[in-house]
Amino acid sequence: MKKSVLLFIILILSIGCSSRINIKQDPFYKIFFEKTSLIMTKDEIGIYKRLPDKESREEFIEEFWRIRDPDPTTEENEGKIEFERRIDYANKWFGTWNPDRGKEMYRDRDEYLGWNTDRGRMYITLGPPDSIFYGGSGTMGGGERNRMSDSMYALETWYYYRHELYVRFHKTYMGRWRLASLVPHLFSALESAKLDFVSTSERVDSKSRFRFKAKYKDHKIIIIIPVTRVSFKEEGGTLNSKFGIKINIRLNDKKIDEIEETRSFSESEDELVEKNDILLIIPYTPPQKGKYFFDIIVEDLMSLSFSKYRNFATFTYRES
Repeated sequence: MKKSVLLFIILILSIGCSSRINIKQDPFYKIFFEKTSLIMTKDEIGIYKRLPDKESREEFIEEFWRIRDPDPTTEENEGKIEFERRIDYANKWFGTWNPDRGKEMYRDRDEYLGWNTDRGRMYITLGPPDSIFYGGSGTMGGGERNRMSDSMYALETWYYYRHELYVRFHKTYMGRWRLASLVPHLFSALESAKLDFVSTSERVDSKSRFRFKAKYKDHKIIIIIPVTRVSFKEEGGTLNSKFGIKINIRLNDKKIDEIEETRSFSESEDELVEKNDILLIIPYTPPQKGKYFFDIIVEDLMSLSFSKYRNFATFTYRES
């Protein structure tokens, strides 16, 4: 079981590790990705790590927090405020605490920061537990904490009734708290909790959320959108869809071009039933040899919910 827990922790820390760049070299790593990746979906992590430049990352960050704002009519983003509150709480209660260790030199050391501990990461993603039991005897502590609990007990269990979940931690002989047990549906509960940050108006079923694939072939950028992911508007017996497309084109890691346009698609219901995908084809001839990276953003303009998605295509042009 300990081995399974260790593997799970490694998985949580390394989701989406494959990347075009070393993510720690990203200028937004410390101020955004390092902590925010705890509430990102797998898709978001994968997309962010492949973004090629500062401009695309800034755009991603703005969109990331926009869909996590439960009330866009206010100046504050309550979702972001709650996330930052959880970071502060984790740093206050879950860091490696010692009354004799009050020096400033420890303040920014990752191993002493509460958000970067097992308890901190679980708290940030899942939120405050509904109740806490201390020790093996089941001493109930409610949802409140105190320093006495950390010093008196070596076992702590958090209960999340809304997820039908418990999470247990134990204190090592070095005084650090580690995840002690792995329940089968912990990972699915974590993924579900990440979506709790997404505002209700932007949340749709994952199986119907807008998605697409992309490739480059025969001097064409081909965008492949499953019909089941598209929103349609019926007019005169015809089903209509509309897409906003933006493509940033990079050659050998330098942006050389940008395509921005709107495409419409119309077919009868009978014709559409026979299709699996909608193809949007954008002609593009590479101007010179090299490695091309197509950063493609498509928005379903007919959708009433969150409908923008990003994907990539690559191509090495060798012809003269």
